Amino acid sequence: MRQAVSAALGFRPEGVRTNGADLVRPTPDAEAQSPGSNSGPVRPQTWTHKWPTEASVPRLARLHARTRLGMMAWSGDRETAVRVITEAVRNAVQHAGTGTVELTLIVDEHDLLHIDVTDPRPGNEFLDQALTGRTGTGLWLVRQLGGAVRWLPATSGNGKTIQILMRPMVSGPTPPIVEAP
Repeated sequence: MRQAVSAALGFRPEGVRTNGADLVRPTPDAEAQSPGSNSGPVRPQTWTHKWPTEASVPRLARLHARTRLGMMAWSGDRETAVRVITEAVRNAVQHAGTGTVELTLIVDEHDLLHIDVTDPRPGNEFLDQALTGRTGTGLWLVRQLGGAVRWLPATSGNGKTIQILMRPMVSGPTPPIVEAP
């Protein structure tokens, strides 16, 4: 069972060791640093995965997101980001029909988290209403949890991409907890 879960998440099976080199992308500056110097995580970092539109995809996206955000060393509220990612993917699966859903996570050099969810269904005026909370609750909830949301046609020419930007939280008041309906 562990090997099946490991394979589904893209991990090595238990007992297989890695030196971690596959987790970060080396930069030209990395070679110039002295050994043992720790200047922080390599930025930007990108991860992308595609799934067929099935009911299990939001759960898989949640598992991948939780793991990847930790590996990317994003300093923001990871649980809120995982909730945002899960809602955006769930929304895509519910409304896309058949095809694939693609999730891309990018942590840029300013520690901003970029979340792209692409599905095969084209955008329309109902999507604009969903972003403002006039219809549906998924994308409205994403905004309430701190995601700056917009949509645009997919770069492939088929479908749309929901783009979400999340900033790491600075010290201050705790945002309210918003429960999904």
